[in-house]
Amino acid sequence: MNLSRTDPRTDRRLAAARRVRDLLRSAIVDEEIGTGPLPSEAELMLAYSASRQVIRDALGMLRTEGLVTRTQGTGTSAVISKVRHAFDHLHGPSRRQVVAHRILSMTEEPAPPRVAAKLRFPAGAACGIVEYITLFDDSPYYVCTSYTPTALLPVLARAERVTEWYSLYEDAGIELGVTDQAVEATIADPHHARLLAVAPGDPLMLFERLIRDHTGVPLEYGFARVRGDRVVLRAQLPRRRARRPRDAESEN
Repeated sequence: MNLSRTDPRTDRRLAAARRVRDLLRSAIVDEEIGTGPLPSEAELMLAYSASRQVIRDALGMLRTEGLVTRTQGTGTSAVISKVRHAFDHLHGPSRRQVVAHRILSMTEEPAPPRVAAKLRFPAGAACGIVEYITLFDDSPYYVCTSYTPTALLPVLARAERVTEWYSLYEDAGIELGVTDQAVEATIADPHHARLLAVAPGDPLMLFERLIRDHTGVPLEYGFARVRGDRVVLRAQLPRRRARRPRDAESEN
C-alpha cells in the first residue's frame, strides 16, 4: 500500500501556522485585537517570528472559521467576536452588543414525564412551553425551548422587553437560587439551522438548564442551542489535591 508523504518542510510550516492561528484567535476572542483591520502581515511576521507564508496560512485558517475576512484593497479584518461567557454564576450574555429576545411560540400542553419530574409536577399536569430566540445586534445567537409552570407564562411573556432572560423572574419579585447547567456538543437540525442561520449539521453547543428559586422550587427546565462559533466559556478552576491511598489509610 502506497502512503503519500507530506514534505517535512510543509509539515513544519503548517504546524507553525496552527500555533499562530491559535494565538491570533485567542487575541481576537479576548478582544485584545478589536473588530476591524488586523496588523499588517509584516507586523504579524515580527510579532510571531514567522515567515510571510506562515502568517498567510494562519489567516486562511481564521477565515475558514469566520473570525477574519479579507477585503481587496483594505487587507484582513477581524469580524464579530465570540461572546465571552464567564461560567461562574448565573447571568445572561455580558457583551456590549444589543441583546434581544423574540418569542417564537408559547403554548400549554401536558408535561412529558421528564419535564414533570424536573418541575415536580403530578402526572398529567399541564406545563407552559416557550420557544424563543436570542439575538445580538439582530444576529441569531441561540434558540431555547423552556418548560415552566403555566402560572409563570405571563412572566415569560415579557421576554421581548428585557435584555437578560433571568431578570424576568427578578422583575416579577422572584428571588433566584441555584441553577443546574449541563453543556455538551450537538449539531443543528434543519429547524434550528434555519433559525440560527447555519447549515444543517453545523456544530452547536447545547445547554440543558434547570432554574430554581431561592427555596429550591423549580421554575424552568429548558434546552438552549447556541451557535458554537459565537461563544467561548470562561471559568477559573481550583485544583483539588487528590488523596493518596496512604492518606486514606492514615484516617482509618
